[in-house]
Amino acid sequence: MTLEQGDFLYNRYRILDILGRGGMGSVYHAIDESLGVEVAVKENLFVTEEYEKQFRLEAVILASLRHPNLPRVTDHFTIEGQGQYLVMDYIEGRDLRHIMETGPLPEDEAVRIGIAVCDALNYLHNHKRPVLHRDIKPGNVRIAPDGHVYLVDFGLAKMSNLDEHTMSGARAMTPGYSPPEQYGTSRTDARTDVYSLGATLYAALTGFIPEDGLARVVDEIKLTPLRKRNPKISPRVASVIEKAMEPHSNNRYQSAEEFENALKGIDSANPAEQQAHAKTPSRPLQILQSIMSNDASPDGDSAVDESKKDPTRPPVKRRRRSSPVGWILFLLLIAGLSAAAYLSYTYPQQATAYYQNLLALVISPTPTSNPTATATVQPKATPLAPKQTASATPKADSITATTTKEAETSSPAATSTETVIVAPIATNIGSGTGEIAFAVVKDNTSQIYLINTDGSNLHALTHELNGACQPSWSPDGKKLVFVSPCAGKSDLYPKSSLRILDLDTNEVTALANIPGGSFEPAWSPDGTEIAFASFGQNFLSIYKIRLADQTIISLTTPSSTTQSRQPAWSPDGKQIVYTVKRFGILRISTMASDGSNQDQLIRNGGGSSDYLPIWSPDGANILFSESNSELSSPASLMSFKFDSTQSPQIIPVSIPVVDVDFSPDGQWIAYETNNGKDQSVLIYNFLTQKRQSLSDDSAVEFDPAWRPSQAK
Repeated sequence: MTLEQGDFLYNRYRILDILGRGGMGSVYHAIDESLGVEVAVKENLFVTEEYEKQFRLEAVILASLRHPNLPRVTDHFTIEGQGQYLVMDYIEGRDLRHIMETGPLPEDEAVRIGIAVCDALNYLHNHKRPVLHRDIKPGNVRIAPDGHVYLVDFGLAKMSNLDEHTMSGARAMTPGYSPPEQYGTSRTDARTDVYSLGATLYAALTGFIPEDGLARVVDEIKLTPLRKRNPKISPRVASVIEKAMEPHSNNRYQSAEEFENALKGIDSANPAEQQAHAKTPSRPLQILQSIMSNDASPDGDSAVDESKKDPTRPPVKRRRRSSPVGWILFLLLIAGLSAAAYLSYTYPQQATAYYQNLLALVISPTPTSNPTATATVQPKATPLAPKQTASATPKADSITATTTKEAETSSPAATSTETVIVAPIATNIGSGTGEIAFAVVKDNTSQIYLINTDGSNLHALTHELNGACQPSWSPDGKKLVFVSPCAGKSDLYPKSSLRILDLDTNEVTALANIPGGSFEPAWSPDGTEIAFASFGQNFLSIYKIRLADQTIISLTTPSSTTQSRQPAWSPDGKQIVYTVKRFGILRISTMASDGSNQDQLIRNGGGSSDYLPIWSPDGANILFSESNSELSSPASLMSFKFDSTQSPQIIPVSIPVVDVDFSPDGQWIAYETNNGKDQSVLIYNFLTQKRQSLSDDSAVEFDPAWRPSQAK
């Protein structure tokens, strides 16, 4: 249970504030009433026998630690049925994550922090019972008001012994900061903490979370060089940090002491080197200079052939003349931006394409302005190839535009049901732009990927050891709830649990789970709750979890004759539409968000099954899939007008179509389909009745979730 301000814990600690909260518990700022000192209390809500045994062992070892860059553990206790608690020194100040919000750290400050943390790690790793931290990230590096550095948060540390396997305690995996071995069953050791500290310093110096360690090994994604992110960083610092972040542990520094010595050996006060970095203009500035002046190329090279200069002539100072071509481009840009502003105000959906064309005109090299310009070859971002338009023998160094290709058209199955097109929310066609998360099966496991609707920027969001699927966005589009384990597309996931990915920090948090697994999550419109299905009491039923305190609430009554699943919230958050199975037939029902007023929504006759319902963004319609009593048969997409007595009507999308999700503007849907060979995700526009697939990859694709438009 979550403690509140003023609560009295263990008859000794008065809670002052909540410092942080996660899926496994919270960290509190408290006052030790016995000694009159401020403390930090870390809570672990997992109270199984295995966790309690691990907790007691770790607490005793942590209490014996004494180092100037580590907080002291002063107490530990377990409250039966409630949680386990570690009491530590309270460290005033701010963590590195908040300090980074103001911009990248100066090089010398990052090096100073790195040396201090290395010293603490060297102490931990060489303790008589070695301790691995295993969760080093900016949020766990705290800077006191006097500048003193502390490595905090031991809730996920684990003890190790060189002569035996490490204990299997809680395993923290923070994408971007965790090395590859931390995701799997490989043994973690001191080099694991070396990698995480290197990634933390990378983020502190650049303001960017580095590419994930597992993705660098599995997907062969390259680490963006540190100096490409921040050219002001010296080559020596970049080299040291990148060595610490080698994906293969044998190539890293083999100990924290070795990493510390490398940091200490950096001559960060080299004036000549720093001055050279300070004078290097940024790439955008070089491009702008080249547009406004014909005397230099974007790379800063002079347009004059230096070999033809007379070395005997003294240098002549002459006034640089502005290029008429540059001024023409500048005036065209101003006029274009003015037109774009008017278009954005009057026709916002069409403005997106206009902006893209305008930018392409301005920044793309043309034969008339620079006939010798060579385009940079765009690297392959992911092994999953996005759709591309066909081109006739493109040059090896040309850029190929990635666009979606309209899927082959086919007629929907014949039906006696009246055909209707669901009315879009707006009157224009809609852009269909944005991002879609969906699951992809690759190498015998499923992970969640994100892709632009034009087929570009396809990249993995999750790197779960046991797979991930069934994504659902938070209302602000900054977090994603998903289920794991997930080896591939399946009807049920009875062994899975809910996890939340924060896209700002790349941190993954496990939510409280119940026996029978948790799957089919749906985030509430106000962002405070997540509805899901589970075999919690041996029968399939719907629950919701309150995110503030991890309280799980049962919404439907489990029974042997009635099974409920596939919840979806109404846009106002007041109702939930879901699927009920009675006597082998699936029907669509609704209930209030507290589980009351349960009622079958559609009372069609016959033996057809209705399932996977979803609300339109305006709340006027409910879409669902319909097939005969055998769910393996092709499914049609149906629409039912809420608060209406009319029969459901078919939407003319080629079948089969299941697991639909709306675009934020209500003009499009994303859905999954299977043509007998490929399981793919497509998008469909209601007005044009055009379909487009997202990728050409033959991998199994499913569970599409359109990202909310307010995500930035």
